[in-house]
Amino acid sequence: MNKKVIGVIFAVIIIILGFLMLTNFNTTDQNILKQTFVIGAVYFENDGFVEISFRDKSNKTNHVTLEILGMPESFHKEYGSSSFVEKIILTSAPKYGWQSIPVTLLVEHEEFGKIGIKTEIRPVGEIPATIIFSNY
Repeated sequence: MNKKVIGVIFAVIIIILGFLMLTNFNTTDQNILKQTFVIGAVYFENDGFVEISFRDKSNKTNHVTLEILGMPESFHKEYGSSSFVEKIILTSAPKYGWQSIPVTLLVEHEEFGKIGIKTEIRPVGEIPATIIFSNY
């Protein structure tokens, strides 16, 4: 075989192995984050409010910025602790579905650094939305 062809095949194999290793580490990181942070975003229709809860099981969170977008007036609040529960008045479900009102948190953690967290509100009794973690 030609040396160029062998070189290209070798490079492709290295790239694929590297991608698989990064994907595996990312999955591990996601699992650690899911085990460390407990996030809730529940709509209580009868009471007319949304309850957002955050808890860091490791108690190593220094600062959290909560934002809820897509509301008539976006919600923004900052916390200096490893847990909080916030009740926000919302008199009706969104016209375009819950995905139109994302809940985002920016967490400053002693061990993990800055972590972005995104989820969606769900009515009480429904299965919670997926929680997405990202590094900053």
